[in-house]
Amino acid sequence: MDTNLLIYVFGAFIVSLLTQYLVIDLAHKKGIFIDDHNSDLPQKLHNEPTPRIGGLGIFVAILFMTRDLELGLYIILCIIPAFLAGFLEDLFAKISPLRRLLIMSISGVMAIYLIDCVVVDFSFISVPTFVGVIITMIAILGLINGTNMIDGFNGLSSGVCFIIFATYAMVSYRIGDQVMLYINLICMAALLGFLFFNFPKGKIFLGDGGAYSLGFLLAVISIMLVKRHSDMAKPDEYVSPWFALVSLIYPVWEVIFSFTRRTLVHRLSPLYPDSKHVHQLIFRNITGQNNALTTLVIYPIVIIFNMAGLYFYNQAIALFIVSVVFVILYTLFYFYYSRKEISKQKAVG
Repeated sequence: MDTNLLIYVFGAFIVSLLTQYLVIDLAHKKGIFIDDHNSDLPQKLHNEPTPRIGGLGIFVAILFMTRDLELGLYIILCIIPAFLAGFLEDLFAKISPLRRLLIMSISGVMAIYLIDCVVVDFSFISVPTFVGVIITMIAILGLINGTNMIDGFNGLSSGVCFIIFATYAMVSYRIGDQVMLYINLICMAALLGFLFFNFPKGKIFLGDGGAYSLGFLLAVISIMLVKRHSDMAKPDEYVSPWFALVSLIYPVWEVIFSFTRRTLVHRLSPLYPDSKHVHQLIFRNITGQNNALTTLVIYPIVIIFNMAGLYFYNQAIALFIVSVVFVILYTLFYFYYSRKEISKQKAVG
C-alpha cells in the first residue's frame, strides 16, 4: 500500500480520537448528548451520565475513505441516511423504530443504485436480480439492526466490528485488492479512536448513529468485496459469499434469532429492545455481571470464527459448515442458559 494512504489511515484514527475527546468534554460541561443512567431501558448498564454520540467521531473519521477512491465516496453518500436515522434518535429520542427503519432503508436503496450493491450469486445457487435486490435490502437492514442489538456492553459492538473489518482487510491484502484494503483500514482506524475511550471504562457510547453506521458499512463492504472477486476461475482471488456470512455470523444470527424469538415465542415487536440477548445471558450467568469481562468472553469466539472464514475464504462448502456449527453452538448455549434462568426465577418465586 502507498505510504501516503497509510498517513490518511493514521489521520482517520487521530480525527476519531480527537472528536471523541471533544464530545466527551463538551457533553459533561454543557450537559448535552448524555445517556440517562437513571432510565429503565432494558439494556441500560451504566451507573453515571455518559455521552451517547460516539458515532459522530466514527462518521467524521470514515470520511477519509473518499481520498482518491470513487467507491469510498459513494459509500459515504449512501451511509448518510442510516447515520442520521440513529444520530437524530441519539439527540432527541423521539423517532419511532418504524420511521428509523424507513430512513435507513434509503441507505440500502442508494447503495443498490449507486454502486450496484446487489447479491445474486450464493455459490450453490444464483437468483434473479429482483430477488437479489430484496435479499440485499434484508441483509443491509438486518445487519444495521444486528449491530445495534449487540451494542450493550463496553467495546462489544465496536470491537466485534473491528475484528470483522480486520478480517476483510486481511483477505483484501491476500487477494491484492488495494481499494478494499484501504477502506477497511479506515474503518478500523475510526473504531480504534472510539475504543480508546469506550473500552473498558465506557467514557462514551456508540449510540444508534454509530451502530447503524457500522452495520451499514459491514453489509456494503462485505457485498462489494464478494462482488469484486466473484470469478471462480481464479481461485486465489475468488471470495465466496459464504465468507461474508461466516465473518458476520455473530450479528447476523443474533438478529435472526432475536427476531424469531420475539415474534414467534414472546409475541412481541422485534423493533423494540429487551434484555434476553446472548451477551446479556453471559453477563448474568458467567461473568458475574462484569461489563468489560462479558465483552472479553465474546471476543475470542468472534475471532475464532473469523479466522476460520479467513482460512477458508474461497471454499464455500467449508464456510457453510462453519456457519452451521456457529448456529448450533449459539442456539444450544442460548436455550441452556435461558432455561437455567427460568428455573432460578421459579425457585425464588
